[in-house]
Amino acid sequence: MAAVVASGQGAVLSHRDAAVLWGFYDGLGPRIHVTAKWHRRVDGLILHRTRRLDPDEVTTKNGIPVTTVERTFVDITECLNTDRLIRTMREAEYQRLLDLDALNAAVERAHGRRRLTALKRAVAQHRPGQIIRGELEHRFAELRSGAGLREPETNVAVRAQGKTYVIDCLWREHCIAVELDGRDAHERTLAFEADRRRDAALTAIGLRPLRFTWHRVNYDGAEVLADLTAAMNLSSSS
Repeated sequence: MAAVVASGQGAVLSHRDAAVLWGFYDGLGPRIHVTAKWHRRVDGLILHRTRRLDPDEVTTKNGIPVTTVERTFVDITECLNTDRLIRTMREAEYQRLLDLDALNAAVERAHGRRRLTALKRAVAQHRPGQIIRGELEHRFAELRSGAGLREPETNVAVRAQGKTYVIDCLWREHCIAVELDGRDAHERTLAFEADRRRDAALTAIGLRPLRFTWHRVNYDGAEVLADLTAAMNLSSSS
């Protein structure tokens, strides 16, 4: 708020700092980004001058004037690569902040801005409903993408043996259900029996459960992909 007030009437928090305020980005820098219709030098700030800041591109959050989610994505495309933009979109969708129609409209309105191609590419690659929770899920998504695997359904509710289970990644055509296990050792010990019951229930309805831990996904990615593709090949040949 102090940064916005110091930047003069009509100024708003923007770029990375707006994304942090919205809660879908975690990369604060040494100086605060503010956008205004005129330029003034203020120590500790990066002031972006704009000739056009439409009323529907500005709102408030926690009492602080800030660019809308859509305008924020247009702004941060200047400093984030496509992969990081996709990750940020996933987080925004998880928090129910992402409106792809409104984002596409903001992209069209920003015609001529730098690096819009990267944002358009990120929008094209993002799939609505592909909610990614945390770094483990994102890393697994990177592995799949790098190997050219077909995208699974994510966070799918499945009914089995009278209970509903949420599957992290489901390939229906291969009957493969992947669980990404980021729990610590203590939690894994407590959940051991529940996990076995879950796996048995999924197996009973024809699914093949596979479990990949944080360590394997991050440090044995090639082995994880080998296990997954082997299971897919086995289902295709059966």
